[in-house]
Amino acid sequence: MAKKNITELGKVISEARQKLGISQRELARQSNMDCAEVSRIESGKRLKPNVLYLKGIAETLNLSMVDLMKLAGYDDIDINWGKDLTNKRSIADYQNQIKSYNQFYFDILEELENRRKIDFAIKGGITDLIDKLELAKIEEKNLSNDEILDRLKELIPMIRPNLEKFDKSKYPHLFLK
Repeated sequence: MAKKNITELGKVISEARQKLGISQRELARQSNMDCAEVSRIESGKRLKPNVLYLKGIAETLNLSMVDLMKLAGYDDIDINWGKDLTNKRSIADYQNQIKSYNQFYFDILEELENRRKIDFAIKGGITDLIDKLELAKIEEKNLSNDEILDRLKELIPMIRPNLEKFDKSKYPHLFLK
């Protein structure tokens, strides 16, 4: 299993490097590492590269440090635990987290607006029912219980979505749990 992960790691790094049009030597220079080490990582010969090397590669190629660590075989404890996690996050990781927060923010705004529309519809239904009751009182007519019940039965299902909790699967992705 580790070999498969390392091979995938090498492929991801090699493709990202080539996409940027830089050589292994240039990647090594920008990442503060030896060119032979870049070659070993890309070819899958280096088992579990040093985290500092992965950090340099992630920053240079604008890749997720977390993704690279997972591909290199680091487990969740290696990735998420420790006193200083800043060396385990790349700019791409932080950019992804910001995108996640932005999406969450706009999803919540949309959800609130939908719930607000429902609230206005319910308010309109209740106001309509009150008006009918008051008009019946003024005209000294009886409004049947069935009419009132039918209208209330229409309004109750409209309330249900507003009583539901927000979908936690839409919460922003956090590195630290």
